[in-house]
Amino acid sequence: MARRKDFCFEEASAPPRFISALFASYGVCHAFFTRLGGVSEGEFASLNFACGSGEKRDTSGNVAANYAAAARSFGLSAGDVCRVVQRHTDIVLRVSHADCGVGVTNESPAPVADGLFTTESGVLLSVRTADCVPVLIADKKGRFCAAVHSGWRGTAAGISARAVALARGAGIPPEDIIAAIGPCIGGECYEVGGELRGSLPAYLSGCFTPHGGKFLLDLTEANIKVLENCGIPSHNISCADECTLCRGELFFSHRRSGAVRGTMSSFIRI
Repeated sequence: MARRKDFCFEEASAPPRFISALFASYGVCHAFFTRLGGVSEGEFASLNFACGSGEKRDTSGNVAANYAAAARSFGLSAGDVCRVVQRHTDIVLRVSHADCGVGVTNESPAPVADGLFTTESGVLLSVRTADCVPVLIADKKGRFCAAVHSGWRGTAAGISARAVALARGAGIPPEDIIAAIGPCIGGECYEVGGELRGSLPAYLSGCFTPHGGKFLLDLTEANIKVLENCGIPSHNISCADECTLCRGELFFSHRRSGAVRGTMSSFIRI
């Protein structure tokens, strides 16, 4: 089945963002933010959500201000945001109002994980990406939502499948689960070695295309297949099909810029 490419770019919103028409049709509050509309400068300009790990770093004040701008678009504050320290794990944590603000407005260290889920309203989940895949998962009836950071390691470990399993554990049937796969490095740009092909489950082998002795990996397609393999109907999955490497005017990209660059964030709430 062809991909459901139904994302819209809301350039006039503050900050500018991509949204899934599928999610919007069910009233799911979410956003896939670009690099536009923040206060950071230089290599981090302008809507950057992490101080960075390279030789140059953004200030924590800039990052906090950018979180605040994103949260305001949901009618919330930076203190309502839940974030984690991402390490390409397969961990998806349950969070509540008690976890809001940690690592953003609260100086307590954020936990290590690469996914978050909640069954509470007003909790704003966030994951950061700069080529990896942001996957947002929701319940059509507003009982559950999750945000997942899925690079090739997370895809190999099935982190999106873990989030779906948690939704089903919360009593959400597969036909009520919807997913939106945000901007990431495109399948025509993500060159990987042959050893990576053996790291992913065999049913994802069709996501690799031979390319000059190496392979091109379509991470969007891989995450679609992971979700479908969990029983999510194809028509319940939408994707942006926007390449973060190609579109430098809109997106940060680790493969393009290395460690000295900003990081985008995607958000969802009940």
